[in-house]
Amino acid sequence: MTFAQSTNWMANAVLGLFKNAPWKLGPVRAYRSFSINNLGYDSDIYYGFQDKEYPDFTFNAGPAFQWLAALKKLIIFDSYQSLQGAFYTENEKERTFNFRTSNQVHFLFKKAYGKTAFSYNNTRHRFSPELILNIREEQIAWDGLFLWQFSKFGAVAWKLSTSRFNYRNAEYEGISLDQELNRRELYADTFLYFQPNPKFRFFLDGQIGFYNFRYLESKIKDSRSYALLGGLEFTPETSPTRATLEGGFNIGYMYLDPKSPEYQDASDIVGNGHITLNLSRSLSLNGYYARGFSVSIYSALLHYLNTTYGGGFTFRLSNKVSLTNNITFGQAEYPLEREGQETAPTYKFTTLSANIGIRLGKEWNFNIFGNLSQRKVLPAERKLNRYFIGLSLTFGSVPGENALPIPSLL
Repeated sequence: MTFAQSTNWMANAVLGLFKNAPWKLGPVRAYRSFSINNLGYDSDIYYGFQDKEYPDFTFNAGPAFQWLAALKKLIIFDSYQSLQGAFYTENEKERTFNFRTSNQVHFLFKKAYGKTAFSYNNTRHRFSPELILNIREEQIAWDGLFLWQFSKFGAVAWKLSTSRFNYRNAEYEGISLDQELNRRELYADTFLYFQPNPKFRFFLDGQIGFYNFRYLESKIKDSRSYALLGGLEFTPETSPTRATLEGGFNIGYMYLDPKSPEYQDASDIVGNGHITLNLSRSLSLNGYYARGFSVSIYSALLHYLNTTYGGGFTFRLSNKVSLTNNITFGQAEYPLEREGQETAPTYKFTTLSANIGIRLGKEWNFNIFGNLSQRKVLPAERKLNRYFIGLSLTFGSVPGENALPIPSLL
């Protein structure tokens, strides 16, 4: 089936995914990959959360697939699945399987684009700066998007998304995570785009959000959020050539409004971004940051403000070998207060990482890497150290569930 080139960049991005897929079978296109990640030695899989250190040899492995099928000339079905197994030599209770799926229907028009998407994630992962233990999280989500490109340079889009989070019988130090955190989140966004040329585009994003908790014990944490952000994307998917600058960023302001009068409201700068500066064919610099509110496991603290930033460089030793070094800093703090509340802790993180990447073939990639991390808990002045040395091997690639150029707020 053939498609005419659209005049809006969102539809063109979907057409690019469809046309560039390595597997072709009639109206169906497919991407596939298989990876073995983090195969190595972890000095403490609990990062100091337990009474003693728990070193272990571990790895993650599994396949991922993405299928695209042309249902009609202007409609494409897109389905993504990933199954990963986490294996530990000594700590058998940490062994698990993680599953992700996202299923979307894209509607392509000359000056408009629409989609509806349903996703389901069931994963066990390091939970948050408050709780660096592996906690199983189930997320069921739906989102819908409509974009209208009203001119060659401008477009407007509306997005509605909702997610339900479940934590089945998970507990930590007597805290029932399902009672504290089971909730529904709803967001409504309006985007305004301006793209003066194929190399970059500006955007504004206005958002309103609602947090509604399931159980009566945690209803006190119900809240609303309001945010306005602006941003810039370099080399969008429609750009025909590689540019000196790649990536993008957004930054703005969020106001968090708890429904309960027991909590004071909070507001702060939020956003995220990742930018790569290609100085030459052999050297690139990169910087990244993320800052936003997240739901706390503690009722008395409601939300915490998490900030991560860092950067590094990539030096290409040859067409097949590259060396990457990065340093990352992070901090989690509590901006919301309750009357009579004790001083809340602050968590700080530092991670130094190094990676040697080797391209073994057209679709084979091999990496050797190491991470050295330190976690501080203030005001107690606790310092917890951890290191990981390992390797990864990947065959193929999958664009994934978020391949389109719609910026995420947080």
